[in-house]
Amino acid sequence: MMDANNGYKMNLELNVKGMRGIFRDIVLYTLYNLGEAHGYAIRGFINKNLSIYTPSSGILYPTLRELEKEGLVESKWIGRKRVYKLTEKGRLYVENRKSEIEKTIDKVKKAINTLTTIGFFELMNIVKTLWEKDVEIPHHVVEELKKKISEIKSMLVREIKSPK
Repeated sequence: MMDANNGYKMNLELNVKGMRGIFRDIVLYTLYNLGEAHGYAIRGFINKNLSIYTPSSGILYPTLRELEKEGLVESKWIGRKRVYKLTEKGRLYVENRKSEIEKTIDKVKKAINTLTTIGFFELMNIVKTLWEKDVEIPHHVVEELKKKISEIKSMLVREIKSPK
């Protein structure tokens, strides 16, 4: 029998894999729109289109290398900058999935907007600060947080189940 923590871990792995696929599509879509671009320009385009999200170099460059290995992207050095562009295979991939990719980008924007509006990122920063300062949250506070989160989950599940 799988305990709750293993279930969360498995679910997190599936979500990360799904997000990785979405990010790959966003990078390909970005190059489709920019033509040729170096990493900094790709990051800027993604930030502009996804509002607050800017991919780190540690995510962007390995993704570009992977896309290059798959024959979807090619690169060349121009001066001191590596410039990327879609191959014909990459261009066809984006053209065949363009509306789906645009819908996904729109969903990501809405999700980020919702998370920002409800203060999720602020909450994460507070948790990070507590962790950095090695502050242990009292048990009664954790229990109260669990109740509030349970209420929020119930509200959101009702939205999922409500007829459109």
